[in-house]
Amino acid sequence: MDKDEIMDKAKDLVSGGNIDDAKSFIEDHKDDLGDYYDQAKDLLGGGASGIMDKLGGLFGGNNDN
Repeated sequence: MDKDEIMDKAKDLVSGGNIDDAKSFIEDHKDDLGDYYDQAKDLLGGGASGIMDKLGGLFGGNNDN
């Protein structure tokens, strides 16, 4: 899986209310994420509030964050 596929899956988990599953999924794929791992982990650690916008900005969406 590349980083975009990993983050798409994490977004799906988050949108379904599965924050803990998303955290575990990102942890399981930290080597694949490389430099993005810490950013993804920090975003998920911030809770569900605005997380979809933050993830979108990190991986090709808006850059407001």
